[in-house]
Amino acid sequence: MSSRGLSLSLILFALLTLFSCKKEIVTKDVEVEATVKDTTSFKMYEMSPLASLMEEMHAKGLFLKAQIEEGKTDFGTWPEKHKEILTAKMTDPSDMDLFFTYQAEEYLRLEKILYENVEGDKKEQFNNLINSCLECHQKKCGGPIPRIKKLLIK
Repeated sequence: MSSRGLSLSLILFALLTLFSCKKEIVTKDVEVEATVKDTTSFKMYEMSPLASLMEEMHAKGLFLKAQIEEGKTDFGTWPEKHKEILTAKMTDPSDMDLFFTYQAEEYLRLEKILYENVEGDKKEQFNNLINSCLECHQKKCGGPIPRIKKLLIK
């Protein structure tokens, strides 16, 4: 067989394989989709108000970290919404105890220093704030600790 005939055969084989695979994939997708619709009941996880607030606080922490790393020292006004940390409903209401309340108040105190104190080392103030989060999460809810540690400025 000549090289031209071999090339033509390879192209024809590739096209046949491609079209036969495509047809098989489409058929499988339809079958899978029908099975999923018939047998699955998906329930969306709903965060507690406190967990949702802490997600917002984490996002704010990422923003502040970037600002500090750029050398900025003015972050606008202190986000009063963060006071809700003292009253927001928790995933496990039994976690709302004196330790949590103390840690939440300490977090708010350190956050106000970061926002309102024009003097001082912003990196140190920010890391103090993040360490207060870590201290609480080491006793209460350890899951987010790796994410929180990533906020620390080295």
